[in-house]
Amino acid sequence: MAKGKIQAVCSKWPIFGAAAVLVLAALLLLSRLPGQTPELVPAQGVLDLTGADLAQTVYRVRNNWDYYPNALYGPQDFAAGTAVAGGDGEAQEGQPRYGTYRLVIQAQPERYYALCSYSIDYSTRVFVNGVEAASFGAVADNAAQSVPRIGYMTIPLYSGPSGVIEVIYQFSNFVHRDGGFIPPTYLSTPQNIQSFQAGINLVSLSLSGGLLALFAYFLLCAAVRRRLPFLFLSLCCLMAALRNQDFLVVHALPPGTSWYVSYRVFMGVTILLPAMVLLLLRSMYPRAVRRPVTAAYGAAMAVAVVLDILLPTQLLTTVCAAAWGCGVPYLLCLLYGAIRSCRAGRRPDQVDGLTVGAGGVLVLSVVLEAVYVNDSSLISRCGLIPLGMLVFDLLMAVSISLRFTAQEAALAESRSRSQLLEQINTMNLDFLHKVAHELKTPLTVISGYAQLTRLQLSAGQASGETQKNLKTIQDEAQRLADMVTELMAYSHGEKSPARLSAMEVGALLNRVEAVCTPMCLKNHNRIRISGGSCADIYGSEALLLQVFINLIINANRHTHGGLITVSASDRELQGYVVFRVADTGDGIDGEPLNRLFDSGYSGDGSSGLGLAICREAVEAHGGTLAVERTGPEGTVFAFTVLRKEEAP
Repeated sequence: MAKGKIQAVCSKWPIFGAAAVLVLAALLLLSRLPGQTPELVPAQGVLDLTGADLAQTVYRVRNNWDYYPNALYGPQDFAAGTAVAGGDGEAQEGQPRYGTYRLVIQAQPERYYALCSYSIDYSTRVFVNGVEAASFGAVADNAAQSVPRIGYMTIPLYSGPSGVIEVIYQFSNFVHRDGGFIPPTYLSTPQNIQSFQAGINLVSLSLSGGLLALFAYFLLCAAVRRRLPFLFLSLCCLMAALRNQDFLVVHALPPGTSWYVSYRVFMGVTILLPAMVLLLLRSMYPRAVRRPVTAAYGAAMAVAVVLDILLPTQLLTTVCAAAWGCGVPYLLCLLYGAIRSCRAGRRPDQVDGLTVGAGGVLVLSVVLEAVYVNDSSLISRCGLIPLGMLVFDLLMAVSISLRFTAQEAALAESRSRSQLLEQINTMNLDFLHKVAHELKTPLTVISGYAQLTRLQLSAGQASGETQKNLKTIQDEAQRLADMVTELMAYSHGEKSPARLSAMEVGALLNRVEAVCTPMCLKNHNRIRISGGSCADIYGSEALLLQVFINLIINANRHTHGGLITVSASDRELQGYVVFRVADTGDGIDGEPLNRLFDSGYSGDGSSGLGLAICREAVEAHGGTLAVERTGPEGTVFAFTVLRKEEAP
């Protein structure tokens, strides 16, 4: 029982191995994630830091900044009082194509701080206390002069003698229809911000780097194992890695790449990611969705990619939404096909459970990213989908491996079953050949003696020899009947071993002479018997008679007008009687003697079963069969049988 449990656990090692990898990866990433940060809430564009302890804490600044839509105001405008007050930033989010955000921080004098955040989509210029502190792209009030670019920024702040810090964000967004909004912003000491940023970078690079490593590994698996699911799994990893916008822009694409190109690549990845997931699931369940439906969905995704390349960037979010929408009915088709398969009698297995779990993790990551995208700097740029995709890919890799292991086991079992059936078929054919050979021998004897008796009766020469002929016919007919009876018993699984008993050598040789003499007349051969006075032997008369008949048939085939001698001797080998069948024929020159006793082998066009049957029968008596000599003077076969007193 214990051994069975150990084997059951070992058979599932891929699941436990993947689970261990997931746990270790999750612990590593969670250990480096920034903790839950407290929030600072500006009031009417003013943030009071005088009572906040930033020595050990990183604060998230809510985006209640003063907001000036459709206007690019600089420090001089606010100093001169010419900036026209705008509405609430969060209320106006997504509407303008360019604008200005302003935050006044009241802090203790002579203190150093740092503010970190991603730049506003898609061009940003930052002023701190009247001095430009950061710039991403070129901010302008028109599409011709606006140059899009995003990046992660860390902005040093100094409160000075007055303790007042003025932060101004200018932005312009002519890339897509949504306006610019302030991503999650964090504020603390420079040391804390540096550690905070390092944690975000570690998570971002670990996720994307890990996904790229999995992409290479699964692509290699697809090439080596030639399995389509591994190809789609590798593409899922690639899409998830590149969906990390910061990783795509900073690390994946060449430096200086136009942001319009980067944005199209990013949107193309976003379009294809769900398609790769759905096609992966379809490759796992190929019968769930018909090929025309899959072809139509693939064509729709191809059209979406072409539109991503050709259409203005302002329309790409619409194309992306439409592509994701096309995936919904395809997903429903997959679910319907899987449910229909279960209703048809296929019970859900371990692979189904892992696949459902992987899909659940991915859906959960999509939902959480949509909910918290504006609450975390990490989620806003890196997203939760790559983390969910990492877990999804590992679980799906386990599912694919288990599915292919089961398929390979089933294929191996099928091949083994096919080989077994082929062996059984070969054995059946061999058995039928042997049965036909065995049945043919008494029929030949009966036919020969019947012809001889008919000639004697036709010539009016009936005598005592005629009576012997009829007796031989009767004996062979009975032997044939016994063989048929044994064959019928064997077909019903009632096979019985050969019955061995003490028997006289002289009586056996007389029976051989009576049976085989008519067969030899066809080639004008004579049979001579010698050694009938040997000691009694222990054996089966039927089997030994068959041995003599087969050897004499072979001798008669190679001898014409000659002599076939059957002899016995109990003085050559202690405990055995040695029998010989010698002929004066042309021998068996040129034939490999070691193959003569192989079943089916024949050098003269016969069935090749006679000598094989002889060897099996002799070995059943504890003896051996061999060719003593062969050549132009003839051939001698010799075999041994235990004497009666040596019988077990």
